[in-house]
Amino acid sequence: MSVEPMVFPAQSRLLPYVALFGLTFALTLGGILARPIESLSLFWPVNAVLAGMLLRYPRQASPLGFALIWLAMVAADLACGSAWAPALWFNLCNLGVVVTVWLLLSRLPRRHRRMRSPQGVLTVFGASTAGAAVAASLACVMAAPWFEQSLRSTWLAWFSEQFSTSVLVLPVLLTAPSARALVRSGAQAIRLAPLLVLLASLALSILFGGPGAIAFPIAALLWCAWTYSPFLVSLLTLTAGSTLIVAVAQNLMHFSVPQSEPGVSTLMSARLGIAMLVLGPLVVACVSQANRSLLARLAHQATVDHLTGVLTRSAFTQRASAVLDSRQLHAQALPLTLMMLDIDHFKSINDRHGHGVGDQVLRQFARTLQDQLHDGELLARMGGEEFVVLLPGLAPERAKFTAERLRRAVQDLHVAQGDARLQITVSIGLDGCAADVTAPGLDELLARADQALYRAKAHGRNRVELAEAQRQVV
Repeated sequence: MSVEPMVFPAQSRLLPYVALFGLTFALTLGGILARPIESLSLFWPVNAVLAGMLLRYPRQASPLGFALIWLAMVAADLACGSAWAPALWFNLCNLGVVVTVWLLLSRLPRRHRRMRSPQGVLTVFGASTAGAAVAASLACVMAAPWFEQSLRSTWLAWFSEQFSTSVLVLPVLLTAPSARALVRSGAQAIRLAPLLVLLASLALSILFGGPGAIAFPIAALLWCAWTYSPFLVSLLTLTAGSTLIVAVAQNLMHFSVPQSEPGVSTLMSARLGIAMLVLGPLVVACVSQANRSLLARLAHQATVDHLTGVLTRSAFTQRASAVLDSRQLHAQALPLTLMMLDIDHFKSINDRHGHGVGDQVLRQFARTLQDQLHDGELLARMGGEEFVVLLPGLAPERAKFTAERLRRAVQDLHVAQGDARLQITVSIGLDGCAADVTAPGLDELLARADQALYRAKAHGRNRVELAEAQRQVV
């Protein structure tokens, strides 16, 4: 009887657009309800959030997507009682921010777009400036009839709010890690000192007051930028910036904010100054992250063999010496075994099949050994086709069974070579010491195991040999 294959329904192409419409409607509705009555919003994150979402998930960044964003904004405005004309024109100004920022940043290389370079940080600031200028200019041209202020005040009001909000919100979305990376980093300890100093500096800014007080958190933000990831720094700059903006607007910092034009200009100046404060910390966070990544790559190159993925000789020497030193500190020292392994006839493999096949043999050989070893057991490539294994806690007489298991696993390994399969073998020499016995130095262990390895090769290869001292014990 034939079995019909299972058919899964294809995901609707309309569903992402429906989600985009719903997200825009919810964000706009929340922004409208949170703003003061008959006033522009103090903090309007809708445009920056939508621009950031489209930059991270660009499939809906299409004429249809942008039209749905505008319609959702208009629908939310109408649902809150706005008239048709201002709802249409105001939200066209908001859409101008989204489109401008997306156009300027979407064509950047991913590294710059995700603010992983100083150039990327500066470009995001430039795009935020351009988006705010477009929205302010559209507001002066199309929305001026609904404002009682002069064109200058209208332009500055829109520009300062859109620029400060974009600068504070966009970096959070652009630097946000994936969900998997976020969960993995969540288990790491976070230094609290920079965060506590930042909170204290914000409190001091509000208590002290005055225009200069908005600069109080800058030192703490720079400390945070040197300590935390760019994403966490973006969250902290958003928190600090929005806190200061609200404090200025509510006159908690002893700013004079009357309804006259000069007073409004003071608030605008505070917004722009607060927004510009985050530029330095974000650049420092980006440079600091790049330095940490570079150091991590250098450490990896110094520690891990680039071809096989096992430890390098220098890294093994360092770690094995630490194991030996730690063993000497314990009154009841555990046994220990060191193995030297050499792929048989490896030179002829390179000569007959080429170095590309030889590299493939080395990679699969190392992977086979790694699969057979346990946590805490060290594997390193000493050079060429020669490898070394350190087995803490295992005496040589018992480690011989482990060596035989490794030898059989390698013997069962077949490396694909065209239509044929290449079989390889390994010779192993081992040395070590029993429990409660003083171990020789690492150089002596390596020399003894190397002598046992050459004995294995002299006796026919594909075999395990104990060092002379261990043979006498057994």
